[in-house]
Amino acid sequence: MQERTRGFVFASVGALLAGYILLGFNQGRPLGGTDFDQVWAAARALLAGQDPYEAVAPPRFYFPLFYPLAAVLAALPFAPMELHAARLAFVALGGGLFGYAIGRHRPWAWPTFLGLPFILSASLAQWSTFLTAALLLPWLGPIAATKPNLGLAVLAGARSRRAALILLIGGLAILLLSLGVDPHWPERWRDALAESRHFRPLLLRPGGILMLLALVRWRDPDARLLLALAAVPTTGLYYDMLPAAMVARTRTESAILAGCTLIAWFARPAFPITHPYEAWSWSVGILTLWSALIPPLALVLWRARRRFDAPDPAPETPSP
Repeated sequence: MQERTRGFVFASVGALLAGYILLGFNQGRPLGGTDFDQVWAAARALLAGQDPYEAVAPPRFYFPLFYPLAAVLAALPFAPMELHAARLAFVALGGGLFGYAIGRHRPWAWPTFLGLPFILSASLAQWSTFLTAALLLPWLGPIAATKPNLGLAVLAGARSRRAALILLIGGLAILLLSLGVDPHWPERWRDALAESRHFRPLLLRPGGILMLLALVRWRDPDARLLLALAAVPTTGLYYDMLPAAMVARTRTESAILAGCTLIAWFARPAFPITHPYEAWSWSVGILTLWSALIPPLALVLWRARRRFDAPDPAPETPSP
């Protein structure tokens, strides 16, 4: 099967599966039922000439808008849609792009569709599928700016200097556009982030120091990706770790990584949702670290078990 044809087949599977997961988990929930709801409401407010950071502030939503204005601009195509249709379109598009990316460049990684990071990304309408696709399709660079913490990790894991440059230019382009729309949004975004207490690096969780072993293979983009995912502030939930699944180079490795996250799913009764939210996210982040980041790190180090100075894999050429 030709790469392009395979990409479209995987895209169809990804879109249908992501949509099915959303419909099964969250499609009927009211406003605030998924993480996408905030940027959807913010995009509608922007179109109405309102301040998006005020429009989605508590008590209408549990959290203030933690996303940069770039995410709001990216959500504008979905703003005219009714909420449930917008969710479904967003999730299907993200699943489709993710599927296309692995179909073209990582066909052996299809077990990732069954892993917890993909399932939660679809059920909570997260940006992770888009950002993971950007790791393999650098022309999706503008999407990297929608969630800068993961965007930096994707940039660190770029497969070549050219890919990194394309990602960087795309991200800067949408950031400059957002500043043209509203030059003062970074101040309001900073104020919103100041109210957050649950964005903390997995590197700081118990055992997180092990992620520094990735420095042994710092020339390997997979190692850089994993270290960056551990170092950037995150909620500690599984959906942010979807890019880590891309370190697999065989179907067996992909199945093992997906299986590790699913095994951890059975440990969820030990981590009931509690208040304050930051305490719960800290605890779940420990489980995420040990099941979604440590196993791929072990894979990267295992490949270099004989010669740590072995040549790095040839960088991939970004798709046109």
